[in-house]
Amino acid sequence: MKKSILFLMFLLLASCNESEPKRQRIKSGFINKPGIYSVFQRDLKTKKIVLKQFKDESIIFAITDIHNKILFQQDLNETFSAYHYWCLYVDEHANVWYYNSDYDSPKAIILNPETELYEIKDFCKTKLLLPTEFRKELELKNAFTNCKSFN
Repeated sequence: MKKSILFLMFLLLASCNESEPKRQRIKSGFINKPGIYSVFQRDLKTKKIVLKQFKDESIIFAITDIHNKILFQQDLNETFSAYHYWCLYVDEHANVWYYNSDYDSPKAIILNPETELYEIKDFCKTKLLLPTEFRKELELKNAFTNCKSFN
């Protein structure tokens, strides 16, 4: 029931903007513009990352399967802002890494290949090995100031 309500809210909010979202394919890398990104991995089912910007310029993302079933949705209370630093990275295993400076939120959304479900982890607290490109970007922006495991 809760997932259905979240999905309906996401669809409602997504329909508030008339423009057609940009569609792209990606194996790994940064996602920083609104659109729908199909993530292809050799042994995994295709996932889609949907990055949506609303009229108030807040930004939210979700991960869906190929049939648009939501596998993960960013918390509506912690959206990205066009006015603050945020970074979203997809690795070659369909894991999603992001940092949101508005909330000092360092998150990894890790795909469990056996269950095909995503698990959310705080990559500072769990000391996960970050993808090299993502780590370099965060170091460049001094995003690790409150992350004790990287200081």
